[in-house]
Amino acid sequence: MAANLDLICQYLTQGRLRFTRDDAHDLAVIPFEHERIGKLVLMVRLEENGEFIKIFCPQLFKYLDGPHKLALMQALLLISWETKMLQWEYDPTDGEIRAMVEFPLADAVLTRRQFERAFAGLMQMVEAYYPRLQAVIETGVDPGRAGGGTVGGDLLREFQEFLRGRGDDGSSGGGGGGGTSGNADADVPVPDAL
Repeated sequence: MAANLDLICQYLTQGRLRFTRDDAHDLAVIPFEHERIGKLVLMVRLEENGEFIKIFCPQLFKYLDGPHKLALMQALLLISWETKMLQWEYDPTDGEIRAMVEFPLADAVLTRRQFERAFAGLMQMVEAYYPRLQAVIETGVDPGRAGGGTVGGDLLREFQEFLRGRGDDGSSGGGGGGGTSGNADADVPVPDAL
């Protein structure tokens, strides 16, 4: 077995973290209070008989529907692009957004250094990106995006330009979506609304 709950709890104890243990779900729950964000919970779950680990912050945000949903989804993807390890999960049934670091252990033993890097990395990224995502939820504007701007229609316009094969300088760019790349479909028009 690559990891077990005893090992996770040992690492949490060595890090002097307060936690509760849930053996029935192979889960350790670490509550903490952040001065700007408020009460948060981090969870460590082992899956696949200890061969896969997830460290996540559930219920970081709730946003089921609203005027800034597209902007929020784009910001979540952009942050994932900008970072290592961090990914976002969205539950469309209740709007839960959680931050997550997960990776396979397979037959490798989880080291304390690996665990601490993943755990601390998740905490740092939640702290760093929480205000940015809160702003997107409230305004629809991603303050961390180059050029500021709203993100609502930008993605569609940029994707259409990519499909048309024009780079930022007007030259043929992108993966053969048009221009003079010799693609037989180069002259097929891309509709303004997909």
